Amino acid sequence: MKLKRMIYLCLEKILAPCTDKIVCISKAEKASAEREHIAREDKLALIPNGIDVSAVRNAVAKSRKELGIADDAFVVGMIGRLSPQKAPDVFIRAAKLVHDEIPNSAFIIVGSGEEEEEVKSYAKENGLELVVTGWTDEPYSYLKVFDVAMLLSRWEGFGLAVVEYMAAEKNVVATKIDAIPTLVDDGVDGLLVEVDNPQDAAEKVIWLYHHPEEAAEMKSKALKKVIENYDIKRVIDQHMEMFNNLISGG
Repeated sequence: MKLKRMIYLCLEKILAPCTDKIVCISKAEKASAEREHIAREDKLALIPNGIDVSAVRNAVAKSRKELGIADDAFVVGMIGRLSPQKAPDVFIRAAKLVHDEIPNSAFIIVGSGEEEEEVKSYAKENGLELVVTGWTDEPYSYLKVFDVAMLLSRWEGFGLAVVEYMAAEKNVVATKIDAIPTLVDDGVDGLLVEVDNPQDAAEKVIWLYHHPEEAAEMKSKALKKVIENYDIKRVIDQHMEMFNNLISGG
């Protein structure tokens, strides 16, 4: 992993002089670029990522019956590759702890990846009700089924799934790593947890289950934040402004 990071870092430094602007998709990315001396500070443009909020809002939820999940189940899910970065191993271990406390809980992972069999085996061994969708072009339809959405990544340039979760009005539990704390105001519109800590993640999910009023307030504040700050229209406008400034400047 260190070798791979060094290769990418070298490539960025080699290519940086060929650019007029380098777009950083989060404050954490910009801080990293400055720290690693990728380019002069005036060449770095901060344009936070965004999503098509309407696409998330208008998605039609999958039927719980179709997924084999009871109507009264408490559903915890994640969207992401089943790969080391997204920590599905931490998710499924947190799932067991949640299930120990909330027996009618069920779990969904929207994605596929090299850790899929390991995760499925753990779920089976521990009696967990788990749906793994594999690759899908309708992730938001599965997201709409969640009660709580988790992103337990070990590293993230932005954490786009967090914004998608918020737009779908789902309570968010995410790791306090890289850019994620710039998206989630801990205890206000979501909950942050330590990396590689299934106990911490499970405790936050269980707290949301036992505090529905506070959970509802968090979801409302998160949706407001996304609409005001992370709609794709804002991203387009900022890129257009950057391009126009570059053109007018020769």
